[in-house]
Amino acid sequence: MATSPIRIGDFDVIRQLGSGGMGDVYLARDSRLDRQVAIKVVRGEVRDQAALDRFFREARAAAALRHPNIVTIYASGQHDRQPYMVMEFVDGESLSDVIRQRRNLMLSDRLSYLEQICSGLHYAHLAGIVHRDVKPANIMVDRQGVVRILDFGIARIEGSAMTLDGTMVGSLNYMSPEQMLGKVVDPRSDMFSLGSVAYELLCYQQAFRGSMNDGLLQRLPNEDPPPLSSVRKDLPAELEQIIAKALQKSPDLRYPDLEAMRDAILEVKRGLGQDDVRTIVVRPRGRNATDATPAPRNTAATKPATSWGETTAESSDTASGRPAWATPLPTRVVRSGSQSGDSHQATPTPIPARPSTTTTSRRSSSTTRSPLGYSPLPLPLAEPPSLGRGILVGSILGICVIAALSAVSWTRTPPPSPLERERPAINEALERFRSAYRTRDMAAMLLVFPTIPSQAESAMQRTFNTCLVYEVTYDGVRVGMDPGDETLATADVRSSHTCTPKSGGRESTTDKHDLISLRKDGDTWLVDGTSQAPPTAARGPRPARQTR
Repeated sequence: MATSPIRIGDFDVIRQLGSGGMGDVYLARDSRLDRQVAIKVVRGEVRDQAALDRFFREARAAAALRHPNIVTIYASGQHDRQPYMVMEFVDGESLSDVIRQRRNLMLSDRLSYLEQICSGLHYAHLAGIVHRDVKPANIMVDRQGVVRILDFGIARIEGSAMTLDGTMVGSLNYMSPEQMLGKVVDPRSDMFSLGSVAYELLCYQQAFRGSMNDGLLQRLPNEDPPPLSSVRKDLPAELEQIIAKALQKSPDLRYPDLEAMRDAILEVKRGLGQDDVRTIVVRPRGRNATDATPAPRNTAATKPATSWGETTAESSDTASGRPAWATPLPTRVVRSGSQSGDSHQATPTPIPARPSTTTTSRRSSSTTRSPLGYSPLPLPLAEPPSLGRGILVGSILGICVIAALSAVSWTRTPPPSPLERERPAINEALERFRSAYRTRDMAAMLLVFPTIPSQAESAMQRTFNTCLVYEVTYDGVRVGMDPGDETLATADVRSSHTCTPKSGGRESTTDKHDLISLRKDGDTWLVDGTSQAPPTAARGPRPARQTR
């Protein structure tokens, strides 16, 4: 398209985000739901109705995918005879950007990206969807370091490895041999493509370089890439074996599925040495530390180290250009060791006792050494106490009093209330309830809501059958417990329910305000009933057990 459209379907176009081999991507606004979306418009008019039907069928199937590592598809349609998909906007950057800029990423970060890609693709494969165009440009990393896979279904508009005008779909450098030769593909084709992405992410060099003009179509199905160890020598041998297995020419020689490949990657990640752990060094001030054992986090054991020391983070993030949104690394706390063999106690130095005024001899012959490692000068018999010493003694007494009061206050801290103690488990039950709605999974709903009446179950099943995508968002949750029974609780929930119908019509959103009754069964909380909340029921008593 020569210029950016002003509007695509029901969405107002803000600007063009990018352009690729398959089409153009726009940032747009959904004015009805007040959110930003990304719209990918397939380049070129599509006049073959069978191809269009296939595209929309794939789009509906992809829209049903709900996984943390897959971008959610909201809608699809046509604009000037060009099919498009509307999806959530990911605020981040693609792996192609990371590779192009040769980011100085930790190996653990790269493995985290790969195992997340495995997880998302495997979920799609279980739903019967093969991506067919796995490449760095179709993999986003958001600002929290979460991988999001794009463009499910886009490559299927042509029905094979060729587009309607006869050109090759996808990126040749990442295409599996069977897809390149026009054979039937299955999930193992995506595995080969992911192996090519992994190779490039690990060493910033393509496994299969070149283009159609220099014989790539003949080389990729028949030649292996250079061994990873010849390009980057510091990688674990097990990791090189994983990538080599994924890049086998025959699908039967690859992993049986991406879950097996993910397990292998996680095993390598667990075996990484301390080079991929950011270190926090606690340097004592004015004395040497004798204990170099890593201090446990979030325990009282860490307090003495930081109460008198300076804490600095030794990291090369700034110098290496590590992105601010990268996943945080595990942290270990280490006390810097002594530079010499002489170590000293960390206990306070005792104050010499004031000499008695009735003694007639001076203690000039005393050779007692203080714990600081030097001999004090002889003390005079009748010398009045100095102002500095008085201040020091007073300060120590004040600290002791404050510490004693703090100890007393700590011992009198009241135990957590039943609601505070049970809130995490109650929240988990509410999340399971919401998740069963989102995935339209009646079996999961019955596990968290076993007492649902049959009439309500039938109505819910009809809703699940009608909606291609069902999204539930909690806008506000307030939990209270029955004061007479700690196994009963009520959640005042305001939520938004959005249904995208399978008929292809416009999605609809319903705002709800419900009271959800919960009961404790052993260590687990379950939903026991739901009812519509009256306008003044936000803090009312526990409602009777009934359901929508």
